[in-house]
Amino acid sequence: MKKFNIFNFLFPSPSFVLLPVRKRLGLDFKVGLGLLAIIFLASCKKDTPTPAPAPTPTSSFGLLQTKVLDKSCAFSGCHATTTESAFKQHGLVLKGDNVHASLLNGSVKNADAIKANLKQIVPNDLENSFFYQKINFKNAKHKYGNSMPIGADDLTANQIKFIEQWIKAGAPKEGDVADKTLLD
Repeated sequence: MKKFNIFNFLFPSPSFVLLPVRKRLGLDFKVGLGLLAIIFLASCKKDTPTPAPAPTPTSSFGLLQTKVLDKSCAFSGCHATTTESAFKQHGLVLKGDNVHASLLNGSVKNADAIKANLKQIVPNDLENSFFYQKINFKNAKHKYGNSMPIGADDLTANQIKFIEQWIKAGAPKEGDVADKTLLD
């Protein structure tokens, strides 16, 4: 009995093709069909798996960044880059890897806020957090410039409550310290 050769099976000589399958392979017809199916399936190209989407940030600051700052503040013409004309006035970029560092005890440009010794965000201190005063402008005791965001819808009461909880908890970069359902 001859040994099975896949090359001869796939590319038989003309005289070999005329022989019955059983004689050519020395196999039962069903076995031959099974081998063909295996070869066909083995040659199928597998699709490259689609990468999983990036996980949604779960820290309170990560949620603040993605669900509030990115959508309401960090876009062209506002707080997206240092090259925007408004940057000279406010000095605050709310996009990128340094947002938390810029906010936490960050300096302010508003003359009245400077006189009052405000910082962008003072952990555990809403009254001295300029950022909080700007987004909660309607309820703020002192009015420093304009309400934020300018030219867009005000933040919702729930968004402001989330930011308030985060600041009162020390404004940490990591950890779940504010009620995330407020941002749903």
